[in-house]
Amino acid sequence: MLLKNNTEQPKTDYLADWPAHYYEIPSATQKIEALNTIEKQGLSTVSDIYRKALCEKRYFSKNKQGTTDSFLSAWMMIKASSASGVSFLKRKHMQRELEGYMKDLCLLDFPYEDEEAYTVRLEEWRDFAIYFIYSCSDSKAYCSTLFGIVPIKDSLVAEKIANEILLVTSEYPKNFHLEQTFAPFREVMCEVYCQMIENGETYLHHPAQP
Repeated sequence: MLLKNNTEQPKTDYLADWPAHYYEIPSATQKIEALNTIEKQGLSTVSDIYRKALCEKRYFSKNKQGTTDSFLSAWMMIKASSASGVSFLKRKHMQRELEGYMKDLCLLDFPYEDEEAYTVRLEEWRDFAIYFIYSCSDSKAYCSTLFGIVPIKDSLVAEKIANEILLVTSEYPKNFHLEQTFAPFREVMCEVYCQMIENGETYLHHPAQP
């Protein structure tokens, strides 16, 4: 089994014991509504200001309407950029593009820099990591070969996800000496991966054999 067993039942009262269930809220629109409700009730904190800023940045920036995840879009663009390689003539242009994706991931130019804002940002990255790993493990296309016809074994899917995490958060940024800027995000991705994937530590360091 690729994912570790998770018997925890989803909560339905997202406002109870706020903000314990914030990341269980299923849509960006509902998250904003919950944050606004908490604010109207006079229960919001500084962390809620940061949560709202991150939610707006992730789902509602650049004319988005809450249906597109900017974190996922940036991830996919970094992955696509890595596939084309880094040429000397395009190096500066590719670095500017990467820095733009880093802004989308809130790795650069996030307006709040205090410790509490950083903690909330880590929570948002963790939420993305969970979403990303579930999406990969639940995707027929991702977990198979030959146009989605032949499934591949769990160990190879685990290796594929691990390799993608390292590619996006370390190997490609290293071409521009930006891997250290990615370090906090990479640490969250790897931590969540190891929590969710059976024997995850093994795949992050020692690729599975076919």
